[in-house]
Formats: sequence, structure tokens, C-alpha cells
Amino acid sequence: MDFCIARQPIFNFNKRLFAYELLYRGNGEWNLSNTEGSRATSSLLSSTFMTEWIKKVTGSKPCFVNFTQELLLKNIHPAFPKNRLVIEILEDVEPTPEIVAACQQMVDQGYTLALDDFIYHPKFDPLIELASIIKIDFILTPVDSLAKMLYKLSRFDHLKFLAEKVETYEEFDKALKLGFSYFQGYFFSRPEEICIKELSSVKVNLLRLLAEVSQ
Repeated sequence: MDFCIARQPIFNFNKRLFAYELLYRGNGEWNLSNTEGSRATSSLLSSTFMTEWIKKVTGSKPCFVNFTQELLLKNIHPAFPKNRLVIEILEDVEPTPEIVAACQQMVDQGYTLALDDFIYHPKFDPLIELASIIKIDFILTPVDSLAKMLYKLSRFDHLKFLAEKVETYEEFDKALKLGFSYFQGYFFSRPEEICIKELSSVKVNLLRLLAEVSQ
């Protein structure tokens, strides 16, 4: 049995490696449904065996891991070190009082939060207050909208911005001039698939058990 993930590097303004985003394979794709994503993330982060493997393939760099609304409310206790895990809150997560409380608890525990594929709306202000990083899709966000959104967010002076889906030098240069701190996309690197080959039956059963428990 193979367990596969992809890692995509995230770079700083000097084009030096800052972190990795981890992606999971489901039905041949690198994006999972909310239910599949919750199970995959819960199994991955709750397993000491799996987190030790992830630490080996990411070195000393932080890992961005997608959290669905379901997973945020589960209050799982990751085996991952707090200083190595960036909890990436997906764009379809609604900022309900329960979600805000769960995110506050994670911040209080020492975790870093990032908001994924972000488009500004005042309802997200409670999550913006808790987040450290805002990820903005350079393909989906028009330049005019991008400048206006960054202006609205400028009052949150604790934030850093990550430009994702940066595919050309021109886009990288534009993001730099707009004040982005981190960058991700095909201009730098495509996701790299990494698999654990031929897991022992004990480890396979452990992964299955973790997946069942997370349901």
C-alpha cells in the first residue's frame, strides 16, 4: 500500500525556501472533498508515525495543512510540533461563533493560522484578527480588486500576505511591489509527489484505524 502526498514549496521575497504546503491525493486528484480532506488530515496529524515521516520530507520547514470546517470543530490534537504546523483555513469555512472560538483556542495553544484563497468581506474580520498569513490567488483575483483588498486589510498590521498560483516573473514582481512576503506557484515549483512504499501490515492497519476514528 502506498500513501502519497504532494509538497509544494513556499518561498520568501529572496526566493529562499520558507515552508511547504502539503496536498493529499484522492481519486487521482490533488484535492479532496471536505469529508475526504478531513479524514486525511486527521489521520495524518494524529499519527506519530506519519508526522515523523512528514518531518523527514520537509526538513525543518513549517508545513501548511488544509483544515476544513468539520476538522476545525473536531479539536484534534496534532502530533505535529506547534512551530512546524500552519493551519490553513479553507475559503469555504464560515466564520461562525463556533469556528472563531475553535480558531482562538488553536492560537492560544500556539498554532499559526492562514486564510486560504482569501476574498475580503467584513464578516471575516474575527478570523483575520486571529490569522497571521493571508493567501491570495493571483489567477482568480483581478489586479484592481487586489489593490483594493490589500488597502482594506492594511489596518491589520500583524498580517503577512502570500501570493499563490504565481506563474510568471511578471506576477512575482507585481506581488513584490504590492508588499507580499511569501510566494507559491509554478513559477517557482510544481507540487512534488512523495510516497511511502510498501507499508507494513501493522502500519496499514494503524492508518485504517485512524481514518475510522476520525469519521
